Amino acid sequence: MKKFYLDLFMLIIFLLVMSFHFLPKILHEVLGLLMFAAMIYHFVNNWKMFRNIKKRLSKIVDVAIFLCLIVIIFTGICISNHLFNGMIEMKLQRNITIHQLHVSLPFLMMILSGLHLGLHWQGFWQRIKNTLHLTITSTLSKIAVKIIVVLLISAGIYGSILNRVGDRLLMQHIFHTEAIDLPFAAFILLTIGIFSIYVLIGVAIDKIK
Repeated sequence: MKKFYLDLFMLIIFLLVMSFHFLPKILHEVLGLLMFAAMIYHFVNNWKMFRNIKKRLSKIVDVAIFLCLIVIIFTGICISNHLFNGMIEMKLQRNITIHQLHVSLPFLMMILSGLHLGLHWQGFWQRIKNTLHLTITSTLSKIAVKIIVVLLISAGIYGSILNRVGDRLLMQHIFHTEAIDLPFAAFILLTIGIFSIYVLIGVAIDKIK
């Protein structure tokens, strides 16, 4: 049960961190450090599982997530306007590459995290069912799940377009996207959709024997 709540906490914090345009900058920095602490705890707490993973893709994804996390935190500290302001050389604080890494890598990390969750979906789904006492057995329930999946995929595709995810991954200079003009709730839903696409891809990969 504790793992389920930690996973949920990390997801919520990550969604808020990704929504930095809607939040005060100091709150974004605080949430970023909370996410860093939670993810480090997650890695340490599941170290044996990560160490014993036999699937090569899972290992690659986990290492990539960890590296992304370190670079995001480092670049965030470098360009900090509040918590670390005055502690970093101005040369680093104004470095364009550092800024680009900090705004681009979170999208890569979201993709990798979605794949990670998808590759471990069976265990996570079991924790959800145990915690919330869910049972999906009826035909109606299964149809509802399929509808939700279709909606999430649609939201993810639309969200990827509005957020210009492809351009961000290519480290292009982007100062504004259509997604930023959306209401906060709509932005969150589209971000969940993007994340969900890669969860589903991870689930599909995991089913390939």
